[in-house]
Amino acid sequence: MKTPLSQKMGFFAEYYLKLKEQAGATCEADISKLSGFSEDEERVAYVDQLDWVQAGDANLLVRPEFDGKSALLAAEIKERATAAFKGKKWLEAMVLYTRSYMSLPNENVAEIRIVLANRSATLYHMQKYKECLIDIRRAIDLGYPKDLIYKLYERRARCYMALKDYPHTIEAFKKCITAMDDSALTSDKKSKLNLDAMTMIKMLLQDPRTAKQAAKQQKQKVALDQATALPAEKEYVSPLVRIDRSPQEGRFARAAADVKAGEELLVERPFVSVLLEKFAKSHCENCFVRSVVPVACPRCADVIYCSEQCRDEAAKKYHKYECGIVPTIWRSGASINNHIALRIFASKPLEYFLQLKPTIDKELSPEELLSLPKDDFRRVAQLERHQNKRPPSNFFQHVLMARFLTKCLQASGYFGPEPKPEQVRAICSLVLRSLQFIQFNTHEVAELHKFSSTGREKSIFIGGAIYPTLALFNHSCDPGVVRYFRGTTIHINSVRPIEAGLPINENYGPIYTQDKREERQAKMKELYWFECCCDACIDNWPLFEDLPRDVIRFRCEAPNNCAAVIEVPPSCNDFMVKCVTCGEVTNILKGLKVMQDTEMMTRTGKRLYETGDYAKALQKFIDLIRIMYDVLAPPFPDFCESQQHLKDCFLNLGNVYNLD
Repeated sequence: MKTPLSQKMGFFAEYYLKLKEQAGATCEADISKLSGFSEDEERVAYVDQLDWVQAGDANLLVRPEFDGKSALLAAEIKERATAAFKGKKWLEAMVLYTRSYMSLPNENVAEIRIVLANRSATLYHMQKYKECLIDIRRAIDLGYPKDLIYKLYERRARCYMALKDYPHTIEAFKKCITAMDDSALTSDKKSKLNLDAMTMIKMLLQDPRTAKQAAKQQKQKVALDQATALPAEKEYVSPLVRIDRSPQEGRFARAAADVKAGEELLVERPFVSVLLEKFAKSHCENCFVRSVVPVACPRCADVIYCSEQCRDEAAKKYHKYECGIVPTIWRSGASINNHIALRIFASKPLEYFLQLKPTIDKELSPEELLSLPKDDFRRVAQLERHQNKRPPSNFFQHVLMARFLTKCLQASGYFGPEPKPEQVRAICSLVLRSLQFIQFNTHEVAELHKFSSTGREKSIFIGGAIYPTLALFNHSCDPGVVRYFRGTTIHINSVRPIEAGLPINENYGPIYTQDKREERQAKMKELYWFECCCDACIDNWPLFEDLPRDVIRFRCEAPNNCAAVIEVPPSCNDFMVKCVTCGEVTNILKGLKVMQDTEMMTRTGKRLYETGDYAKALQKFIDLIRIMYDVLAPPFPDFCESQQHLKDCFLNLGNVYNLD
């Protein structure tokens, strides 16, 4: 039997090529007519009525898939996990027990609680006591068998003991003693376990720390056996940031007052975020946090959650329309940008978009946009999409993808049991709009991977997101800010002083220290459809490796506010140097002293960084940049290195994963 096209890996590209082949001689002429439309709904309606597109729809069959849930598969994986456990291969056993748990249908409660209990045992051996406690609590909540539950209470007690939490240790041992009444243990084994538990309880009751901990816990009421989602951070836009608009730059961020190095300028949660398929089984779909003891979706085995809270939030918001559809999206070869477009609509009900649609093209000022509710679709719908620059072929590809994503929504029940054609088309046109602005406004969400044995660090792309306020910042190959992530929340901090009135630019990819101007500008043109005119491009700053090390770049200190740079060789014996631009004399003695002081500060900052004291190292590099920037003019090697150290410090405050 022939495999349906939509069951093949990367099927969307094949669907597109077959479609054009079916169109035959009229294909290009039909596509070219898209240039005559000014509205997305017109474009969708036009493509919908093409005979050869309608014929090709048979190849785009979308249906929910739940193949990952299988009791038989789960049992097979559990056997392998148990064999690994017996062989003391704790990590392998833990991973396999997780896979078994993920594969179990939601109704197989008896098997789920056993697998969770088994996973807790591997976690105990791995000395991951807090994670072990979480799985023990889950297994008990699911009604773990009475004749075996004493094992979980004893394990719970041992975990609390290892964590030096004595009141909870005593409580767990007491429950263990009581639970033994229902066990099938021999009287000898019961007596021994009872004696051990009683001895531990007596010893801990005499320990003065127990009473102190109990009093403290009564006030705090912190539960170690509960999996908690990453706390939602308070969003923040610094008063130093002003969003302006100009004909040349469009909307952009400007410094409302002088910005110092290291200032936090923006903390923003995403309008929408999507995890890469590669990390779907290691990171929470909802908050992007890595989880050792993930929670499964009741219906599918495609994603995980760090906690019951994240699972419920995702189910309520978007996963109810993505559950079972995600495998089709991944298999299609659609990029993460396309998945982001789908999630925008899966996150809000159909009625919301239908009501908002008539007002979507009403242009709003930067102030009006920023004053909208954080989850208002207009905050992203009015981002740059370069619709006037798109050739018909580009529109055609985007319309096809919008139609596919709308079919996914339709298959998941988004439009109800009897979809109305006009509603389907209205949403398809908004999906098309979304694909356009997402193309230029998605940010890669990153996680810093650290290799302690070698000291190597690398920032890894784990997902994509749209940040409506940050999307208004323009690009520079010499960015004034660094971004880092806590979960999906983005933090923007300055990495050099920025004078009042000047743009606050971030970076969209290439930076001047690593890529030549021609390469940077070509990349910006290809990906973002603009020509970069930042200082590094206008003056063609050299790569880091080519920065001159035989000159020191002093700022002219003339009272006439001369912006010239005075280049002096390190061997210069004159302290008073004349500026060739304004003719005034600058005393470079202060600058030479700065260069001497910065060497010691750099060594101190590096030492603090290497010992993991990132907060102190951060402050040291902030001071370094402030001192250097006051008298010296970038670009120069020491300044670039200090900026990089500052960026590394910030990255260590965000998503970090130690691989060793």
